[in-house]
Order: sequence, then structure tokens, then C-alpha cells
Amino acid sequence: MMLWINILIFPIFLVMLIITLRFLFGKEGKDERGKEIATTSYMVAAPIFPIGWLLIEWYHRWLHILSFDVYRDVISLLIGLTFIVQGLTITVLKYRI
Repeated sequence: MMLWINILIFPIFLVMLIITLRFLFGKEGKDERGKEIATTSYMVAAPIFPIGWLLIEWYHRWLHILSFDVYRDVISLLIGLTFIVQGLTITVLKYRI
């Protein structure tokens, strides 16, 4: 199950990673508007990984012991979701601001 979720998330992750890197290292990300968009996208995406990790650790300690493979899959999913949210935030804010 987790393998299929990661397989579905991976292409979206790659697209959003490319959007993020092109924006941050491109001409658009160097001006004041671009810096504001980048800062906002960091503020939106940054809490996803630590909160997700905290929830995984809580689940692992108190409810059910997770195997290493499941733990690794969930962490990779959290990393992918973090970059997806950052890329989506940049995309939305480019047209709003």
C-alpha cells in the first residue's frame, strides 16, 4: 500500500521540486516579490515534516511498533509532501502577489 502511495507522489514531487528550484534560482526569485513568495512558501511547508515526524514517533511508541521499511516509507512521504506543498504555494502566490 505504502509503495503505491510513494509511486503516485514521486512524479508530483519531482514537478514541484523543479518548479521550486527554477523559481528560487531564477530571475523571478531574486527580487523583493520573489523573496516574499519564497519566505511565505517556507513558512507554509516547514511545519509539515516535524509535525509528521512527531505523529509517526507518537504512533510508533504508543500504538503500534512500525518496521524500519514502513518508517522509511512514511519519512520519504513526508519529505515529498513538504516539497509538494512548497511548490504549490509558490505556484499559487506567483499569480496572487
